Formats: sequence, structure tokens, C-alpha cells
Amino acid sequence: MKKIFNYFGLLLSVALLGAATACNPTEIEESADLGLGIKVFFPTKVVAGQPMTVNGSGFSAVKEIVFPDGVTVSSFELVSDEMIRVTAPSGIAAAGGKLIVRTADEEAESPQTLTLGNTVVNGFSKQDGESINGGEQLTIYGKDLEFISQIELLDTDGNPLILQDEDFYRKGTSTVIITFPKKGVFEDGFSGTMRTFDGRTFPLPELSFVPASDGGHWEMQEIVVWEGSMTSSGYSNVDNMGTEDDWANAGIAEGDLMRIYFSTTDPDNWVIQLFGLHWGAFNHSADGTNKFTKETDPDAIKNGYIEIPVTADIVTELTTKANWGAAMIWQGDPEVTITKMTLAREVWVDGGGDDQPVEVEEVLFEGESVFDSWSATMVIDAGLFADVVEGAVLTVTFKDKGDDYNPIFKHVSDWSDWTELQDVKVDTENSFSAVIPAEAVEELKSSGLRFQGLGFTVVKVTLKTWKTVGPVTDKVLFDGDPVVYDSWSATQVITGFNDVAEGFTIRVTIKDKGDDYNPIFKHVSDWSDWTELQSGKVDTDTGFETVVPAEAVDELKASGLRFQGLGFTIVKVELIPA
Repeated sequence: MKKIFNYFGLLLSVALLGAATACNPTEIEESADLGLGIKVFFPTKVVAGQPMTVNGSGFSAVKEIVFPDGVTVSSFELVSDEMIRVTAPSGIAAAGGKLIVRTADEEAESPQTLTLGNTVVNGFSKQDGESINGGEQLTIYGKDLEFISQIELLDTDGNPLILQDEDFYRKGTSTVIITFPKKGVFEDGFSGTMRTFDGRTFPLPELSFVPASDGGHWEMQEIVVWEGSMTSSGYSNVDNMGTEDDWANAGIAEGDLMRIYFSTTDPDNWVIQLFGLHWGAFNHSADGTNKFTKETDPDAIKNGYIEIPVTADIVTELTTKANWGAAMIWQGDPEVTITKMTLAREVWVDGGGDDQPVEVEEVLFEGESVFDSWSATMVIDAGLFADVVEGAVLTVTFKDKGDDYNPIFKHVSDWSDWTELQDVKVDTENSFSAVIPAEAVEELKSSGLRFQGLGFTVVKVTLKTWKTVGPVTDKVLFDGDPVVYDSWSATQVITGFNDVAEGFTIRVTIKDKGDDYNPIFKHVSDWSDWTELQSGKVDTDTGFETVVPAEAVDELKASGLRFQGLGFTIVKVELIPA
């Protein structure tokens, strides 16, 4: 069965989060029949010292692996006739090239090209001599920043604070964002060093540290660059979208969000096109062109603006081009009126604040899905990726790791390998994870994600994202058709506890209370009594409630809560903050 999948494709229809399906009896068991060959390897961009996995056939007789520029490796792990694990050596050609496997008699070349990662740090959001507040974020700009493994901060006495890459606020190819502790031992200043997986180091700017005042918060602020009214109808020309000085005075910087506010006579068929000076391309819209439409920006009408992440190229375009009355030109159709242009950015504000960014880890799947053949697969539904952003971390926890362990991220529709995710996959003893790149976000939201592979059993899939949330308020978890508890077979499962914390109250409103009234809080999976919740249960005139203890928080978030009992009808379930 394995060979049918690897080389001829596999046509299966699999339900959401489905596990292994039955194998087709027509199987090709011997990989030797296929000869020596490389099907695929991961990751396709590496640095020295990085673990790699090579998949193909006929590997049992392989003596050496040749990397670009003739770098030969003879020490590797032969997992099976179809899989080799090897560590990328030093000396790989900067230009990259093909990967070659050799036996005593023959060799095979990879269809893919291996490229060499080269971390380049171009700048920071803070410069030498500036100060940074406790709780404030520092953004690092550059190329191939996914290879940064840790950042070390040293106070003036040489005491270290180590930030591992999993603790970064956000990590991507072109930006890394770290959050400084709100308080600490850095009052007299500090120095910092970034380290990559291949042992390279880069210094952080020398900054003074200002401890955060209590209650500080992050706040999205907008700076108005231009405000007025200009209309384009039928692509009539308008060339007055702010001068160089307008954008420079607003302090435009990489990482800002450019917002162009507009209205239109046709909300379903509007078009806005942007150009640089002399009608040069200004290609920074969602579809990679200079054209913005309802299809590329479906929320634009609701928001009242199109939003463009500011890159280094945009900064150059808007602040250094020859000025002949505008820094950017636009056209619209059928009739579009632009009323304002702003730059939005998050800034740290001392004192209180209703909104603040928090790290949120959502459980996308929890159960067991066994990957013991190539027909095994599971799909994470697109709806579960509604909040995914660049830099979010997808983590798959597994058990029963075998010698043939080989997990693969796949596109849902055609089952092809999802190279952008596979390239950044990080394996540990009981999990594999990937930092979501920008180019994968839209497809995850629209189509979801497929897993396939061998030698493991998935038990949990989580997505760590960052959300700006206001004060926690009462949350209704159930308010549907009343559920009657008139026998011990009656039950219901309540989910939606993503925001639960120690001290919250689960409040249940009931009716039709009988003489045999006996409500019980239960664990979802095994239906056992949930002692920690049941022991704190308080009965009221309108129902019953319990305060959430610390030891129940994680399970509520991951699995929810089950009710069972006799002599009542549940009409509403609420989660009340402390």
C-alpha cells in the first residue's frame, strides 16, 4: 500500500479528523522494484547541523549522500529502505543544488533543489542608545530569521536571561518579535545576542531598560497621513496620495499597517489600483498584484478601508522616490472615493487599558488517530484556522513513535506535500510543530490542513496565536432547546471554555426541578464524576453552579464538560468571570 501512495497517488475521501482507512488489497510491497530514487526531502532550506529526512526507494544499499558543492556525508541513519535521516553538513554551496544518494553501483538525484539558509539581520525597531519599556516588543528585521534559535540578554553584572525560540512573541522568515519582561534586573542597561541553529551570533542594539508601570497595555494607534476627498470613476487618473514628506513625517516604518479609507457606489464590484510614481507597479495587495477588489479584500467594505502591511520596499517607495506631487498614484472603478490614509501600529502605553494582546492556545483536535500505513490521514477543518496569522505555532503531540516515524503536512485538496510548512517542521520526542509562514495563512483559512505519514499516533493538535482581547465578560455556553434529565441516559457535553481561568463560575439555569433532583458534573471522556467540580457545587433557587479550581482549567479548555443526572431540565449554561 505504501508504494501506491508514494508514487502513484492515492484517491481517498476522508471525513473531518478521520483516522486510517482500510488498505487497498492491491499493494506493491517491495521498494526494490522501484529502484534507487529520491521522492522528496524535508526541509528544503537548511543550515549546517539541521536534521533532515529523505524519502524515496532503494535506500538499503546507499553508502553516501552528496550535498551541493560535492559535500559528502557517509554517516546517516537508515530508517528503512524508503527513509534516511541525516544532518545537514557544513560547506553546502550557497547557490544550493540537488541532493544525491549513492550506492556502490548507482546514484539518484533529487527532483527538488536544496537551498542554503543564510540568516541576515537588517535592522531593529529600536536603535542603539534608545530605551525600551518593560513589556514592550522589539522587532528584528531581516532574511531567513526562522533559523534564530535563542536570544540571550545579559544585565550589567553578566547575569543571563535566555529566550528560546518557542518563547518569541512571533517568529517568521522576515521578522522576529520578542517581548521584554515588564520588570527585571536590567535597570542599569543590558546587552543581547541572537544565536542561530548553525552557531552564528548577532548582537542586539544597546538599549536602556525602563521598567513598566503597573497596568501598562498594548494599544493600536493610527497616524493620519492624509485626509480629504478624491474620487476616481471608470479608472480616471488621480495622482495625489500623499507626498514623500507626508509619509516620512508620519514615521512610516516596516511593520506598520497602511490603511486606505474609501467608499464606493458598487460594494460588490469595486476596484482600487495602486501605482508608484511614473505608473510603476506597487505590488503589495493580497493577490500579489497592484489591484484590490472584494475578492482580495473581502472585509474592506465592512472595515471601511483596505489594509497593506508595510514592507521595507514600500518605505523606500514612499519616502525616497522623486517627488512630483505624489508618492503614490491610484485609480478606481466604477466610482471610488478615498477619504483618508493612515498608518496603524501597536504601541505600549503605561497605565490601564481595556485591550491587550494575549497568547491563546486553541485545541484543534484531541483524541487518537493512528498513522500505521500510508492510507492513514486526518484533516483539520478550515473553520478551526479562522484566527491563524503569520507566526502562529501549530503543534502536533503524538505517542507510539516508531522507527519509521515520518509525519508530513499536506494540502487538503490534492494531497500534495505542503512544502512551506514541511520546510519549517521541528521534531521533538513527542511532538512536531511548524511556525505558520505568511504564504500559508489564506489556504489554511479556506481549506484547512491534512496530515499523513507513518510511525506515530496523533493525540492532540494545538494552534498558538495572539489575540487582542478586552475585559472578560459573561459567556453563554448553552442556550438552545432545553435538555431534559429524566433518566440516567440523559447527558450533554458543554464546550467553549477557551477563556476559562481559576475562579470562574460555571452557572447552570434549570426548570422542572423534581423530587429526585441530582445533577452531576462529569468528565467528558470516561463519564466519571468530576470530583473537583462536584465538591464545590452549590444549589440555588434557579439552578446550580460551581467555582472552577486551578486543576480543572486545562481539561475544560481541551475537552469541555459533561452533565448527567435526574430530576431537572437544563435551559442555560454560563461561564462567569471571577
